[in-house]
Amino acid sequence: MDIEHLTLPDIDTTNWPVWLSSSWPFMEKWGLVLLACILIWLVSGLIKYLIMRVGKRATAKDESFEGSSWDVASSIARVFALIFMSPLPLGLAGYDWRAIIEKRGPSAFAAVAILVIAVLFANWVARSMRAFGGKAHAHHGADDTLFAFSASLLKYLIFAIAIVLALTQLGFPTASLAALLGGAALAIGLALQDTLKAVAAGVMLALFRPFRIGDYVTLAGMEGEVSDITPFRTTFRQIDNKTVSIPNDKVWADPLVNHTRQTRRRLDLYFDISYDDNMDHALQVLLAVANDHPRVLSKGETWVGVHTLADWSVRLRLRAFVATPEFVQVRADITKGVKEAFDREGITIPFPHQVNMAYRPHPQPEVEPAELPKTSDIES
Repeated sequence: MDIEHLTLPDIDTTNWPVWLSSSWPFMEKWGLVLLACILIWLVSGLIKYLIMRVGKRATAKDESFEGSSWDVASSIARVFALIFMSPLPLGLAGYDWRAIIEKRGPSAFAAVAILVIAVLFANWVARSMRAFGGKAHAHHGADDTLFAFSASLLKYLIFAIAIVLALTQLGFPTASLAALLGGAALAIGLALQDTLKAVAAGVMLALFRPFRIGDYVTLAGMEGEVSDITPFRTTFRQIDNKTVSIPNDKVWADPLVNHTRQTRRRLDLYFDISYDDNMDHALQVLLAVANDHPRVLSKGETWVGVHTLADWSVRLRLRAFVATPEFVQVRADITKGVKEAFDREGITIPFPHQVNMAYRPHPQPEVEPAELPKTSDIES
């Protein structure tokens, strides 16, 4: 049965009102068109759901699925599914659906195939480049930051080329498509100035590399270990395993502190002693505790001195160099060692005391009431 002549079962409309009986064929026809549109919408949604399920299984657990290539591919696949199945409602509406399928069907299938292949190929290229960068960094000390940035940039470039090729398969003229893309790029550029700023900043970060993947940095007032750099955002993981993502333009514009760029860092520790203690003896104890630690580097550069005379203590300062990866642990060890050494040597670590004084007013002497005059005295 031809789709163009598909109708519902015959219904006796002789007893219907004239207006309803005359309009029934129109309602019947466009009702089928509406049902076909609803069916196409549901099928395209199912296709998107299936692609998302596959993408979530393929995405690593520590990576976000939202905004990923699989997420984008699922939305694009739904759009092309709607285009591919559009002959069905067109045929029910009276158009020559066979001619439409013969003319547009292969091109629509090719467009969808191009997008699917592009998603798979782009992900494979990005993963391969990141893996190669990781191996080069592990074996030869190469900077894997540039590999990670190039992988993200190349993935988006493949997506853009695939979309252009898919639109060409659907019949868009190349010249018109280039003009359309140019106008769209101008409009998008004006609307997404902040995004373009982020991309430009990402390029600068990839070229000058003030930090690398794995460095512990302070960005936008937050500290963490850099885990990924894309053309749009920089992601780092805080010490409590929270993931923070910052636009590249914010990273480039704000002050940036790289805690791990140098191979060694200097400890700056402060300790308070009582004014009654011997300062020279306390300084010798500090110096001995620091230099006795096996992880302290360049022991000849270790320095101790009086930092300031505080309100209720004498503050001493200790400076010592340690390897950057061991900074936190050595700081904790020396702090613990100084407390134990001060206790052993009888050096007092003062702390503020608070004295509460209660006010008690002096008792007032009791005043006896004056004797009232007798009634007889008043009358007289």
